[in-house]
Amino acid sequence: MQKKFGYISFLIFIGTFILFIFSSLRHFLFKSNALDLALFDQWVYLISQNLPPISSLFGFHVIGDHAAFILYPISLLYKIYPSVYWLLLIQAFALSVGCLPVYLLSLQAGLSIPYSRTITFSYLLYPTLFNSNFFTDFRPESIAVPALLWAIWAAIEKCTYQLFFAIGLVLICKDSLSLTVIAFGIFLLLQHRKVYGLACSLIGLFWYIFTIGYLTPLLRGGPAGGVVFYASLGSTPKEIIFNTISNPNLILGKFFSPNALFYYFLLLLPVIIGLHWKQIVFVIPALPMFLLNIISDYAPQRDLVHHYSLPIFPFIIVWLIHSIKEYKQENKKHWLKPKTLIVSATISFLVLAKYDFFITRYLPNISNLPSLYNAVSLVKTKESVLTTFNIAPHLSNRQNIKLINKDLKLQNGNEIFNYILIDLNNNNFDFNSNLVLQLRSNSTYKLIYQSNGVYLFKLPPI
Repeated sequence: MQKKFGYISFLIFIGTFILFIFSSLRHFLFKSNALDLALFDQWVYLISQNLPPISSLFGFHVIGDHAAFILYPISLLYKIYPSVYWLLLIQAFALSVGCLPVYLLSLQAGLSIPYSRTITFSYLLYPTLFNSNFFTDFRPESIAVPALLWAIWAAIEKCTYQLFFAIGLVLICKDSLSLTVIAFGIFLLLQHRKVYGLACSLIGLFWYIFTIGYLTPLLRGGPAGGVVFYASLGSTPKEIIFNTISNPNLILGKFFSPNALFYYFLLLLPVIIGLHWKQIVFVIPALPMFLLNIISDYAPQRDLVHHYSLPIFPFIIVWLIHSIKEYKQENKKHWLKPKTLIVSATISFLVLAKYDFFITRYLPNISNLPSLYNAVSLVKTKESVLTTFNIAPHLSNRQNIKLINKDLKLQNGNEIFNYILIDLNNNNFDFNSNLVLQLRSNSTYKLIYQSNGVYLFKLPPI
């Protein structure tokens, strides 16, 4: 037993190490983003300090975002030491620890140890896992990935307490995952797990109504998060659901658009060599998130770069597991050996993983790092900060931090910040290009640092 799981422990360690190093390097190079890393970092910091978890970036309560209650237990780590690197480490570990349920699911399906190890390694090589970690900073739903896999194993194994603990963990990661839980219940009903299936569907339905229908709009002061991506279908979840059902022509064209067809291809390519259509039932729980990605007006929901496919690909891996089992039972595809699967997964990773971003996007401004770190080090208090998009995640451990925008004008009556930190070399958002000139001519602020397009202004003490 120790020998069997030694390999999996090694994969989890290596996976966590690699993912954490890559995301940490991105942050170190000032390429992490205010939205969402600074946003989550500020929320978790405020919770850890027993302060109202209301983001100064968005202006609403942490639960008003996507009902990510998982951030509350994460905040306990910030009580030890508040650092954004906790979020990056948790995400790296969560994605990597999915190796364990994948391996157990493979053994559960009756696959040999070589096949089980191969599929587990293929899971780590799935491009969305790497890309989401490397490109989108931190997302709470990354913690739901191993929980979803764990729930499938527990349901088949009839481990009731483990099943519902895993389902609970999924639900507190993101409100929309309640749809995944509902579909998971339907899947279990089809698998003759009637009690489990009915319970999961009812729990998911309750959580959807409670969070998306009531709690998040209440704490957000408007519709649930993400609704804006479906403006062509309606302005509220109710309108979107009604228009989707009552007028299917609205979305039919989206299913067969070139963009959508390419997305189908991308999702399946990393494991397509081993898939068997008879086992497609295992992707039923992935359908809600898959459909939401297809009908969305926001194109990044249909790629393997962003985080939107995180709740989908675990079920594709489970489909692969049971496809291999099906081929073995049918005594077909004798060439489909572990080495073949590894080669296919590796090629897909090399083609679709965005490790090249490190060179093409993250390294070009490396010469400016000393200036940025010198400026950040001069922000010595937890007082209010106004800064640019790329600097915000390095200063978000405070109650008041905001982003510079093109409409900002330093006039009487505007909010006063203790620090204003500007990087003119990284303005990938709406930016007031005249701000430096305004600040230089404004007697309220004093320029205390300037180097290579990096400016730090401070409000002198009264």
